[in-house]
Amino acid sequence: MGERKKLLVIGLDGATFDLLQDWLDEGKLPTLRGIAEGGVIGELTTVFPPVTAPAWTTFMTGKNPGKHGVYEFLLKDGSPVNSNLKDGKAVWEILSDYGRKVIVIGVPVTYPPKKVKGMLISGFLTPRRKRDFTYPPELLDEIESKFGSYRLYLNKSYVEGREHELLDELFEVFDYRRKVVNYLLENYDWDFFMFHILGIDRIQHELWHILDHKHHAHKEGDKRYRRRIVEYFQRVDQGLGEIVEKVGDDTVVMIMSDHGFGPIYKFMSFNVWLLKEGFLKLKRGPITLLKRAFYRAGMTPELGYKIAMKLGLGSVRVSKDLEERSRLFAFINRLLLSFNNVDWSRTIAYSKGNYGQIFINLRGREPFGIVEPGKEYEEAREEIIRRLKEIKDPDTGERIIGEIYRCEEIYHGKYLREAPDISFLPRDMSYKALGTLAFMSSEFIRDSYGLSGDRRMKGILICSGRGIKRGKIEGANIVDLAPTILYIMGEKIPEDMDGKVLTGIFTEEHLRANPIEFTEGGGEQVGGFGCSPEDIEEIKARLRTLGYV
Repeated sequence: MGERKKLLVIGLDGATFDLLQDWLDEGKLPTLRGIAEGGVIGELTTVFPPVTAPAWTTFMTGKNPGKHGVYEFLLKDGSPVNSNLKDGKAVWEILSDYGRKVIVIGVPVTYPPKKVKGMLISGFLTPRRKRDFTYPPELLDEIESKFGSYRLYLNKSYVEGREHELLDELFEVFDYRRKVVNYLLENYDWDFFMFHILGIDRIQHELWHILDHKHHAHKEGDKRYRRRIVEYFQRVDQGLGEIVEKVGDDTVVMIMSDHGFGPIYKFMSFNVWLLKEGFLKLKRGPITLLKRAFYRAGMTPELGYKIAMKLGLGSVRVSKDLEERSRLFAFINRLLLSFNNVDWSRTIAYSKGNYGQIFINLRGREPFGIVEPGKEYEEAREEIIRRLKEIKDPDTGERIIGEIYRCEEIYHGKYLREAPDISFLPRDMSYKALGTLAFMSSEFIRDSYGLSGDRRMKGILICSGRGIKRGKIEGANIVDLAPTILYIMGEKIPEDMDGKVLTGIFTEEHLRANPIEFTEGGGEQVGGFGCSPEDIEEIKARLRTLGYV
């Protein structure tokens, strides 16, 4: 067994060197810069799709989505993902089994909290109505007795002209979480400590256009908000400095993100494309014909969304009135063309998900599948791939689609059958492929609206401490972090993990003195959701409000 170290992992959700590098070079983020200069730094490739739920699940299990079963925020049956619906133990659960003390705060997809040797506070995708999001259960009362009501979520969202409200709350939530982290660090023993900061993700999703002079939503009057965005990152850096100082020189520090970030300039609605290409068919009844007439006239969810924002619904508190907003958008979907109007008896393929994901309407898998497995399936898939390669930007004439994958090329495991049959990325990821609603727009390509920034495949990795070398790390993948964490802490690695130990971050002396050891792997029983139907709908409503489903 290798040297048993302590480890602090800091998850900066959505952090990207595309923003951070200039600020690091200018000395605006001294904590991050100091850790990087004392250790290794490099990009961290995430899983496809580069979305919160599969990315963090891959991080914590060391397995690809084909093994852990999480491909999106929602399963194919529409259930939101959660800790019971992933297959595979989280790295902190494995450490607990080894007898190591763990403290985990705010990592997404950890509700309901599992029993650990230590403490866990779940994060994103926790139902708002619940108070059972800590382990042990009495931990929540202890924290609230010290710091007041737990700040689980932001209540504000972006509204033009009221950006300060979102920014104010981002500062408030971070300051609250910082107090909780410091309190637990100072008052409890631990071997592995991890906390997650969601605000970086939110600020880039909703306010990227403020930082990006080329974005069509950018306004010259945004300069004051740009300064506050930089101040937020500096506040985070300052808070990290306090925390890192507390853990001491004997603790290895790892800073990572689940994906990167960049601007969105264009939306691409692939169900619109599949309809135009003849792979998706609509019903022929009078109701669908009427809805299609509305659709051709521009009456789409896109129009409904823009009208709702003009009426001020963008300023509705995300917590209190989420159900009201969700009911409004559900009504818009019932009124307009949707998947309810698809004729599945004639449909070959459809798109669903946050990125380029196309599913074949496969017999035996889909509820009304018509495409036969085998030759017919392969022919349908190859024809769609061929036509994807031919898509061109109407303004530039350049081909839009870059990497295209068949499901078996990027996934493997017992959940492969649940994967999209075709996955793809635009050459320029400022073009975002949408499948979140069946027919969001009546046009295939539209200028983006709402969120101005979105995810990229390259996140960040910074690591420093005893046994860690100095310099650059290349080729790191998020699936590698769980085995690397176990190795850092001197523990054996389950053989069924897909990731590998990132040997490139360690000194030769450390590697010679601490050989990598493996142990028999094993998943875990996938259980029920553990929430009421109302909680499930609340989570789905919040995801819709944030533009995630």
